[in-house]
Amino acid sequence: MNELTKDQRKFDAIVCLSAIDWDFLWQRTQEIMSQFASMGYPVLFVENTGVRVPSLKDAPRVWNRLSKLFFSRIHKHEAEINKSVKIFSPIALPFPYSPAAVKWNSVYLRKNILRFSRENNIPLNRMLLWSYMTTPLAVNLAQTLPWAGIVIDIVSDPSKVKGAEDIILSHQRMLELADIVLCASVPVLNNAKQQLGESNIPKIRLFEDGFSTRLLDILQPESGEPEAPENSTGGPLAAYIGGINNKIWWDAVSEMAVKHPEICFAFVGPKEVSKIPCEGFGKNVKWYPAFKQYSQLGFFLGKCNIGLIPYVSTCYVSAMRPAKINEYLVKGLPIVATKMPELERLSLECGPGIIYLADNPSDFVSQLELALEEDCRELRKKRQQIAKQRSWDIICRELESILQTYK
Repeated sequence: MNELTKDQRKFDAIVCLSAIDWDFLWQRTQEIMSQFASMGYPVLFVENTGVRVPSLKDAPRVWNRLSKLFFSRIHKHEAEINKSVKIFSPIALPFPYSPAAVKWNSVYLRKNILRFSRENNIPLNRMLLWSYMTTPLAVNLAQTLPWAGIVIDIVSDPSKVKGAEDIILSHQRMLELADIVLCASVPVLNNAKQQLGESNIPKIRLFEDGFSTRLLDILQPESGEPEAPENSTGGPLAAYIGGINNKIWWDAVSEMAVKHPEICFAFVGPKEVSKIPCEGFGKNVKWYPAFKQYSQLGFFLGKCNIGLIPYVSTCYVSAMRPAKINEYLVKGLPIVATKMPELERLSLECGPGIIYLADNPSDFVSQLELALEEDCRELRKKRQQIAKQRSWDIICRELESILQTYK
């Protein structure tokens, strides 16, 4: 840990109420918790307890959770090298706004939190509640246990999640209970300021994503070379990594695929649509399931020429700082993306040759062409250097100091 003595520190362990499961796409939540664990803080990572009632499309996620209980399946990301992280997969009642379910789930979670406290010999008043959840369940736990402090980490507006509109009141209450509110982007920061008012602004802080530089040290995939797109023309490879869903601007993808049949557009990640709705699919637009090992992803991106973020422009998207920029920049790839506030700001900070932004499908074509034309060894080194300067280990050390000394 840092140089503070135990008497000077405000907390010695963390209970994280996560909005995603540990074995979901590796991103901000897992990075921060694994960094704090490596600094010596025991972490209880409570997997997603839900912000809406599950629907049919959630069946794979529900089955994954049940399988962990009944078949003792242990899901761990390869980055989980520090045993200070304990992953808890709660079988919570899936009714996040039912008073009876909230009461039952609260008793259930408190029991496991207290067990974690006993196992680590750390009292609750020396533990930090770090919550990505702002549901009634999170509010109940925040109010009924004697935490050392409460941190709310906001990545996006949860009320914009379809089916979770009832979260507005508990979200507001959770922000009020927090000692510190971390915001992943400027739009999220401004929204939090509006919700909390002038008197609470000092506790609201911008905490942008860092970069995981582990891919720089991975030279070969751990379990064999991953299946990679074969481009018979020998042309460039443009990669998209992440969920394959209707957040993607398929019209823009179609425009690029039609105008550049020599480029292979590879979409890698869990598919949430029955059929990819764009021109060129099955030809130069291809889909691949998410790689099982992070090293395989890095090996794949090492063969690519472009990183894509073609998102439909919505209020939800406009507040995002897409996590996939991490892998793209670490591997030195130019990014061709929808123009959104956070990427515009990042582009201005980084300078030319890093991010190429588009407003419409035809812009995507021209920005794709420009990115390929300008790409060179010097720009690739520059992109990687940007990632190195803001690595997760550096910024989490800075955050640790803030959390341990705030008034």
